[in-house]
Amino acid sequence: MPVRKHGRRWQVRVSIGGGRRIERTLPVGASRNDALALEAALRRRQIEIASGQQPSRLIDEALTQWVEASARHLKSYQSDLRYRIDVLRGYTSGRILDDLPDVAEAVKAEGTKAGLAPASINRYLSILRRIGNLAVRWGWTDKPIGKRVELLTGERRRDVYLTPAQVRALARAAGGEAGDAILMAALTGLRRSELLRLTPGMIRDKTILLDSATKSGKPRAVPLSPEAARIARRRLPWALTPKTLRRAFEAAREATGQPGVRFHDLRHAFGSWLASAGAPLTTVRDLMGHSSLAVTSRYAHVAAPHLREAIDRLPRVSHGTARKARKAG
Repeated sequence: MPVRKHGRRWQVRVSIGGGRRIERTLPVGASRNDALALEAALRRRQIEIASGQQPSRLIDEALTQWVEASARHLKSYQSDLRYRIDVLRGYTSGRILDDLPDVAEAVKAEGTKAGLAPASINRYLSILRRIGNLAVRWGWTDKPIGKRVELLTGERRRDVYLTPAQVRALARAAGGEAGDAILMAALTGLRRSELLRLTPGMIRDKTILLDSATKSGKPRAVPLSPEAARIARRRLPWALTPKTLRRAFEAAREATGQPGVRFHDLRHAFGSWLASAGAPLTTVRDLMGHSSLAVTSRYAHVAAPHLREAIDRLPRVSHGTARKARKAG
């Protein structure tokens, strides 16, 4: 059977010359039509090879080649890139490299319709552009398909800083373990992936010790507040999955009238609370695991009252100088 469903994924099997067989497994969410399109593309490729033509490479092949050669070794692969590649495979199944610009337009259209920010859509488009450029380098195509993938304009940084009252409302609406996870995220600044993989063994002397499997690739230590320590003792390891937490959070933000809030905003809340409490930006950087102060500088304006206090402590110099000048005259 060339197309069959195994669990939640569709599988495609195509027999080629010599009794050999090609097998491909589509990502979760792909449909039977996606599997049939992939089967047709694989068969077409075998016909091209048999007739002496240059075979049309698939976008999925380029994605796989990139992952195996370099992408899976990137610091962001486990925490972010792998997920985005799986999403893209829902668009690329059965599509050849020449279709890459059309796939990019479909990603733009559906992302915009779903209300994604240009910055979020551009992350997917950047992957398509990357593999298009690599395909030229590998000799898989002589067409500049990567350059024909245009990013969206109008990228703007989101500056959403939740108040303690807003976070409490979200946690209360989510309730139970999901509510505690929301509080924990705001009290530690952990990314969702970092939060959900916490275990009791990762906490020593009331401090979370994260290894290098973070977005920045750097280990870091995050001391726990008394409230966060109580949640850790009660809940770790979490019984939550990314899916159940996402659903609970989305329901909570709707219930509290905060439909535009994202889970990642809890991390920004942590950074803004630190800055407004007078923590140096270097401390905020280290606690949040930023790669540089340039990333942390988004919280600089939150510390404005403390900047004013610093200015008010400067010595008075102009008044004394002017008075001495008048006497000398």
